[in-house]
Amino acid sequence: MIKVKLAYHDDALTYVKISGHANSDEYGKDLVCAGVSTIIVGVYNTLEKLGMLDIGTFKVEEGLAEFIIHKITRESQLILETLVTTLETIEYSYGDFIQIKKMEE
Repeated sequence: MIKVKLAYHDDALTYVKISGHANSDEYGKDLVCAGVSTIIVGVYNTLEKLGMLDIGTFKVEEGLAEFIIHKITRESQLILETLVTTLETIEYSYGDFIQIKKMEE
């Protein structure tokens, strides 16, 4: 199961942790893992392309992505909320393989 932890402070997304594997199919055919991995890398690459990696600390590796946001900007929040919306869409369709928990800091 992929577990997603989202933390908000004053309605701003400040922390994202995505860990685990969906195991919805055999390795190389797992569409849930592929979808989640694609959106993580896409969001990271977008932040990098726009020169926005200085807003936080980012870790992306096999089975784990962790974004800690130190500097809240309108643009970064829009990009990160796109991540959240996409993950929620995946959860809606494949809820047996991905779980999202939101919390307020």
